[in-house]
Amino acid sequence: MFGYVSVDKPNIRMKDFALYRAHYCGLCKSIGKKTCSQCMRFTVNYDIAFLSLVAHNYAKLTPAIKEERCIAHPLGRKFPVVQNNRVQEKIVDVNTVLGYYKVNDDVLDGGGLKYRLARAFLRPKFRKAEARTGELSKAVAEHYRALRKLEEGRCQNVDLLAETFAGTMVAIARETLDRCDGIAEELFFHLGKWIYMIDAYDDLERDRKQQKFNPYLLAEAERGKEAVAETARFAMLEEIDKIVKAYDGMDITVSEGPLSNIIYLGLRQRTETVLDRRDQKCRRTLL
Repeated sequence: MFGYVSVDKPNIRMKDFALYRAHYCGLCKSIGKKTCSQCMRFTVNYDIAFLSLVAHNYAKLTPAIKEERCIAHPLGRKFPVVQNNRVQEKIVDVNTVLGYYKVNDDVLDGGGLKYRLARAFLRPKFRKAEARTGELSKAVAEHYRALRKLEEGRCQNVDLLAETFAGTMVAIARETLDRCDGIAEELFFHLGKWIYMIDAYDDLERDRKQQKFNPYLLAEAERGKEAVAETARFAMLEEIDKIVKAYDGMDITVSEGPLSNIIYLGLRQRTETVLDRRDQKCRRTLL
């Protein structure tokens, strides 16, 4: 996943941030344990921590938490860590499948040796995860193919591109959430649209320098930077409003604090950060 769905740290209570970090660190450790690879632990990002929070809520599973040391800070203090459970196990497989398709997409985009090596490294782990995740891998492959076709055709319709990617997020919800319902699918659909939009805008300067496809670049050529920035802001905030509406219809009984911070504050804060600091890539991980 992309790593944009994060908390608004200045406005989150300490106990809620500790719980959020516990989910993040728990996934990091679960990834290392299940994939038998310490390198894979660095694939953890903000988005899958959010997925962990939502999935535990849908499972109505309050996770066990224990203080442990962090691989990135081995000499520092211990941190609270969500202990490995069936929800974490499933998310590790989802993360592996998504990571493989993302790297494969980078290779198809003309990525160099490092992307090819990464794909080769991920392939055996992907095959194992693919066998355990049912229809997810097929759905992700289908949506990536559809998205690539639109991008190769230099589609300028950002909404259509975002909707195509959003199908991947709906597939993730169906795979990960116990008793996934229409409300969850609605939230993940609009979250997927927001992720595509904010990632494309965050990549704008890089794509400009590397002369890669970006729908906002095409729009800037016709309407100018300021007009495109305002259009992008309006579209992203509109998707956030729809995410909030879906979230308000959910039964949130587990991890409500960090989830509400992300939905009501974090997404808007992240949007403004990307829009206001286009020349600087957003940080997407705690590590």
